[in-house]
Amino acid sequence: MATKGYVCSSKTKQRIYTVAANLFLEKGYDATTLKDIAKAADVSTGTLYRYFPSKGDFLVEIGRSSVEHLRGFAQNLPENMPVDEAVLAVLLEDISGTKQVFFPPKAQERPADQQFANDIRLAYNYEIYASKEHLDIELSTRAELAAIYAALIEHAKEDGTLNLKSDSTVMAQIIVAIFFRELDKGMYRYDYPYELKFREKLDILFEGRLQASSDDAL
Repeated sequence: MATKGYVCSSKTKQRIYTVAANLFLEKGYDATTLKDIAKAADVSTGTLYRYFPSKGDFLVEIGRSSVEHLRGFAQNLPENMPVDEAVLAVLLEDISGTKQVFFPPKAQERPADQQFANDIRLAYNYEIYASKEHLDIELSTRAELAAIYAALIEHAKEDGTLNLKSDSTVMAQIIVAIFFRELDKGMYRYDYPYELKFREKLDILFEGRLQASSDDAL
C-alpha cells in the first residue's frame, strides 16, 4: 500500500509563522527555540519541521508572505489612481507590514523590546545570505515584488497616463531598490520618515514622464 503523502496547509503555515514572529518579539530571536514555537503553535515538532526546517526559514518567509499580501493590495487599488500614488501606496503598505515584524507594539514601554527587535533585524540580514537556498528565495521574492510595480507601470502606460518608452521592469527594479535602501536606512529608527523619503525618490523617478503624457494630451 502506498504511503499517503503529507499535505501542507497554508493556514497552518501562516499560524505557525505568526506565532513565531510574536515569540521573536516577546523573547528575542536568539532565545526562542523551535520547540518553543511548536508548543506555542500547538503543533508537534515534526509538523513544524515540515513547514520550517530551521529557525532561519521563518525570517526568509517574511518576504514571501509580504509579496502575497502586496499583490492583492495592488490589485485592489482604484483603477484611476495615478501611477506614482499607486506605487507609493504599495511601498507604504510594504513598510507597514515590515514594521509589524521588526518593531513590537508599544516598544518604548519595555527596554528589552528594542534589543529583541534589533536581534531580529540582524538575524534577518544574516539569514538571507546564510545559504544559497535562502539567497535564491530572497532574489525570487524581490523579482516578484518588482513584478507588482511593473504591472502598475504597464497599466499606466496602457491607459496613457504615463509616457514611458523604456522597459517597465527596469523602472520597477529601481523602485524595489529604493524600498530596500530606505528600509536599511530606517531599520533602527521608529520615527524614520518613510513616506517623505519615498515621495522624494518617486518624484525624481517619475519627473517629466507624467507631465509629458499630460502635455501630449493637450
